[in-house]
Order: sequence, then structure tokens, then C-alpha cells
Amino acid sequence: MARKSLTPATPSPAAINSSTATPAQSSEFTFRWQPPFLMWYDDNPKTLVVQKIAAAINAYKARFPGVEPTLVLVNEAEVVPVDGITVRGMVTVSRHTYWVGQI
Repeated sequence: MARKSLTPATPSPAAINSSTATPAQSSEFTFRWQPPFLMWYDDNPKTLVVQKIAAAINAYKARFPGVEPTLVLVNEAEVVPVDGITVRGMVTVSRHTYWVGQI
């Protein structure tokens, strides 16, 4: 019975096709600038959710000057209306956690 090698087989240089070994052209990729998000956590039970979101928005504006937030991702149990901001409830966002960013 033949023994199997524990090291992976490496192809010879002749086996590598030069057309597949060249890097992709940069014109094939388009990059879209993604606006930054800020994660804010506040579990103080005495603070209203609206006040927590306002504090998160103020922290976002201080951290990213000149960038206006338009979206806040919250837990589905914490969705409240906020003027000028879209508040979206998501199952994947933990309670007392607020993701502030742009649409």
C-alpha cells in the first residue's frame, strides 16, 4: 500500500498558465466609497431611547466632521421616530446598541 504525502503537491512552473497568473486589470474593479458607521452602546435604564440615539448622532458628528448621518440601526424593540433620521430595526443589532451612518 502506497503512503500518502503529508505535504501538498506544488505545480511545476511549466504547469502554471501565464494568463491565469497575471493580476486582474484595475479597470475590472469599481470601488464605491462607503460612508463610515459609528457603533454606540448605552445600557443606562434611566435614559430614553430617543436621548440615546441623539447622543449617538452627536458622537458621530464629532467623530466625522462634515458628514451628516441619515440612518440609525437599532434593535427591533427600540425603534422610535427621530426627525430627519431613518431609524431601522434589525434583529442582528443587540439591545442598547446603535449603529449610526448613512444610507
